[in-house]
Amino acid sequence: RNSLLNEAKASPNLLSDLAGLENYIAESYHNRSFIELLQNADDANASRFKIIKNDELLFVANDGRDFNQKDLESLCRSASSNKLRGETIGYRGIGFKSVVGFSKEIHVLSGNLELTFSKKRTQDEIAQASRVPLIRIPHIMNSEDRELINPVQSTLKSEGYTTIFVFTGVTANEIESEFDSFEYNSLIFLRNIVETEISLTKTVSTKIIKIQS
Repeated sequence: RNSLLNEAKASPNLLSDLAGLENYIAESYHNRSFIELLQNADDANASRFKIIKNDELLFVANDGRDFNQKDLESLCRSASSNKLRGETIGYRGIGFKSVVGFSKEIHVLSGNLELTFSKKRTQDEIAQASRVPLIRIPHIMNSEDRELINPVQSTLKSEGYTTIFVFTGVTANEIESEFDSFEYNSLIFLRNIVETEISLTKTVSTKIIKIQS
């Protein structure tokens, strides 16, 4: 965090440029966010992947390995990834930024890691930047956010999910568009995930289990 924050303060114009790049990525990956999150989970050796919409919060969980420092850096830095071409589905480290199109803030919980990505909090720290990206500077999760997400988070952890992303300010139209565009036949190309569950409402819920041959 300190390294990224110091870089941004030293070059606020570059931070503004990164905000534009982030928006371009989100537009280019429109309606592919679920796929990108699924591929990231598969690359983390997860066998289960779950999406739950709770009011204006969207929880995306998997049971893969916990985040490490390199994983976090890959999220924060555009096109910076420790994935190798051919060994994983994704390798450029930019697909996660597709979620910018439908989220105001993002909370990341994995192992002992708890952090928040927030444009407002970044702008408050780097006021000289004309605009800021959402996914660049990690912030300490505050107690209000932790209390808000804790009920669903606790349930997911009790079910064995180890990494949980929480997206805030999610509207029904945006998520329904993602859901309608989701191609379930893409699951056959995953290396590790065998169970995928998406629950957006009481009446919109899908669970798919891949039978290993």
